[in-house]
Amino acid sequence: MEPSGPLPEARRVLGLSSLGHFINDGTTFFVPVIAALLGPVRGFSPLDVTILFVVYYVTSAVLGLFVGWWADRHGRPAYLMAVGIGLLGLGLFLFYVVLAGLGGPIGYPVALIAGSVTGFATSFYHPLGASLLQRAFRPERRGVAMGINGAAGSIGRASYPVLFFLVTLAVVTSDAILLFAAFGVLAAFAIASGLRSVVAAERKAVPSTGSNARESVTGGIIRLTGVSFVRSVASQGVAVWIPTYLTAVRGVPASGALGLAVAVMYVGGILGQPVFGLLVSVVDRRLLIGLASAGSALTTLGYLFTGGVTAGVLLFLIGFFTFSAFPLLMTLSAEYVPSGPSSLANALVFGLGSGGGSTVGPLIVGAIAAGGYALLTTGLEAMVALGIVSAFLVLLLPPVGRAARVSLFG
Repeated sequence: MEPSGPLPEARRVLGLSSLGHFINDGTTFFVPVIAALLGPVRGFSPLDVTILFVVYYVTSAVLGLFVGWWADRHGRPAYLMAVGIGLLGLGLFLFYVVLAGLGGPIGYPVALIAGSVTGFATSFYHPLGASLLQRAFRPERRGVAMGINGAAGSIGRASYPVLFFLVTLAVVTSDAILLFAAFGVLAAFAIASGLRSVVAAERKAVPSTGSNARESVTGGIIRLTGVSFVRSVASQGVAVWIPTYLTAVRGVPASGALGLAVAVMYVGGILGQPVFGLLVSVVDRRLLIGLASAGSALTTLGYLFTGGVTAGVLLFLIGFFTFSAFPLLMTLSAEYVPSGPSSLANALVFGLGSGGGSTVGPLIVGAIAAGGYALLTTGLEAMVALGIVSAFLVLLLPPVGRAARVSLFG
């Protein structure tokens, strides 16, 4: 892959940003596993868990816009990406405090602080990592790079539950969380060190202007943000509650075995991300987004009414379709903005869009299940219906072209 644009060493950017994606997504999708443990370990109710999800995802979605704006205005996306990964370690450490019982009677407030810190930390990676890759690779190679990078995130999602299962064989459940906190801190230092030349170039660069940041708010970006939001409501309403569904409805023990079961879904994204990354160069990306949304909904429907090996295969396919957002949305996002800073546009699509949907989806399912975990199936069925609707919303996306890149602010 040959670099083009201001960032040198495209392979190094891809490798270290993939490490960041591994840690970020491993942590992001490990939080629902932690939330599922809080019920039996600390006695949190479905309402408590729902509020924790809302705090976590609202923080990520809202503050992601600030991170994207700041990166476009002041530059230094590589440096900020490393900072965000480091903050993930702090958030997981706070969750450890709660699970270990060190929070005592203030355990739930500490859990909410942990959720907000972790949510803020997860708001860094996607807009900044995508911006680095968009600048480092030519358009015809961008989808492949995004797919490889996205696969690293899926490996993180799949690996964290498996590692959790293995570690809990040797130590108590709460102590295992410390290992993942250490992963975040060590990865932050590795990224900052490995991208030292890029960070140095960022310091010397002339900061972007506020007007350049506003230019990224185009008609195409606004529509893509809306489609991303609805798609994420449906898909993440399912993905976030799957760990709790497995424990409360299907009877999977709330232990390391839970992490092993959830890993089946996350493994699907390891294959799905590069497949969709390759397809974006030859198939209309709008069509691919619609197909991925429909695939996620239909496989979820099948999973709810099957068991055994068939259910395991469908859980894998849920991950295959659901976790395809990064290469699909971020390659299309780059086509909807003028050349120049793109972190704010990425934050709108992936932060406000996908992140905002990730807040609303779990909230809707949680509201339906407020009367008891037995109602989780009904909540997931509602997400299936919305997922079908989201598949058709891609018809609202404009074709790639000059008109789609016109800023709403002139």
